[in-house]
Amino acid sequence: MKKNTKHRKSKALRNALIVLAAIVLTVAAVELLLGAQRRQRNDASSIALYEAQKEENDEILKMDMEKAGYADLFASTVFGNIVSDLTPPEGQKRMTAAEYAGYPLIAGMQDESEYDENTVNIVVIGDSFVWGQSSLNRNEIFWRLLETNLRAQGYNVRVYGVAMIGANAYDELKWLTESSLVEDLRPDLIVFGYLYNDPDDSSTEDEILRGASYVDGAKNKLVAAISKLLPNIGERLANFVTAKTMYTADGTYVRLNSVPPILKGEILEKFRTGFIEPLDAFSARTQIPVALMTLPIYQGKLIQKALYEPLHTLCGACGHVALYDSVDAFYGSFVSAKHKANYSVNSADFHPGSATNYFYASYFEEFLKRDYSALLGSPAETVADAPEPAINDATPKGVSPVLTRREAGECVYELDYPSKTAAHDVFGTPFRRYYLTLPLEKDFIALSLAEPTDLSRIEVTGDGADDIEVYYMRINEALGYDDHTVLPFVRQGGAWIDETEDRVTTLFIHADCKNDGGARLTLRMK
Repeated sequence: MKKNTKHRKSKALRNALIVLAAIVLTVAAVELLLGAQRRQRNDASSIALYEAQKEENDEILKMDMEKAGYADLFASTVFGNIVSDLTPPEGQKRMTAAEYAGYPLIAGMQDESEYDENTVNIVVIGDSFVWGQSSLNRNEIFWRLLETNLRAQGYNVRVYGVAMIGANAYDELKWLTESSLVEDLRPDLIVFGYLYNDPDDSSTEDEILRGASYVDGAKNKLVAAISKLLPNIGERLANFVTAKTMYTADGTYVRLNSVPPILKGEILEKFRTGFIEPLDAFSARTQIPVALMTLPIYQGKLIQKALYEPLHTLCGACGHVALYDSVDAFYGSFVSAKHKANYSVNSADFHPGSATNYFYASYFEEFLKRDYSALLGSPAETVADAPEPAINDATPKGVSPVLTRREAGECVYELDYPSKTAAHDVFGTPFRRYYLTLPLEKDFIALSLAEPTDLSRIEVTGDGADDIEVYYMRINEALGYDDHTVLPFVRQGGAWIDETEDRVTTLFIHADCKNDGGARLTLRMK
């Protein structure tokens, strides 16, 4: 009897070892197979896919480097164009040099003379969406549109944009609590332009949290542990877990490490204690109202709703932080085929295009008038006449009007037009080509008007340039924003004429300089 029992145990152990060995061999085979597929994919099909995608992108964007020049890679940014023009009144505290280290861009758009002591100051804080990354015309950025629209209605407001590319919520909170920003700008209202990746603290040492995306920390730790031992299986498991947790609008999953962290688990707790609660305490202490406005992009309502939904619980538990979640309004009443071409900058850049910025500004204006009417005050009974032409922005970086003069309804600018051959510094790197070329497919510089203006006549003169051409973009009145359609001014003698009633937003000036020193041009607008 004992012998039979011992024999059965021995047989069971042997069978268990066989099963275990089979499992180990199977796992090892799967890991090796996935690894072999990965190597094959990288060596062959992946390269082919890359080349095919590159060709497709080149076709879509027409970014032939030999033809377009390096400047087009930076053409649509506002780097260096919006400058920090913060000038507090005499005797007001300035930030020290140390405080300015890593400090965000601060931009106010109008001359100080246009404001007075009764002006309502609104400060909008954020990252690249508030900075205006990829915006050809800085006046299209939503907070700038907000100010333009409100002042046109007679409201005495000034809107500051305070932003830095890549900033997260914790960075932005420090600007309020650890600098003289509040003293300098004296805000009556602070609004955070909240993007879904704001809880991502890129300085954290916990790689699991940074890649956590759509699952809680415990699951990520398990996936991470498996990935260390079996990286190929771990990668597939990570994708599976992600797919089970969150789908995009079309039902496909988003890869684990290529998406921002959703507010769950450890990330949620850190965001609550590290940002929301301190922000609530700041508002209570200073008595400055604070709001979070979500900035959805055209990516699918399902995923956008999930990314912003946790904010409702977080802000609902606060007494001084208001939440304005614009996702439903964006997808409920704004998303349609007629706006599709202008949701993003282009097919390769998801930053908000003119349509999305228009929506943000309209939504912002709506809740301001509804919930902050006492702060805004009553609009003036008389609204100013049509604006006089005024240029306040130039692209690419470094090309800017150097002299402005106004005479009897005319606006006259003298500007330096760069030569084609001279080397110019772009982000610390010397590039020969400096102009923009798209969408004209010829060299040009862009000059943006502070407010959309009906221009009837433009004169461009100067001894240093030939073959001058003038194009423009304007407000599409049917859409309510600039749809970035480029139209030509018609040349008549020594001037360029536009007989339409278009409200011009941006001028494109093309010229051939006669020498390497560039040209000094005089621009007259009526």
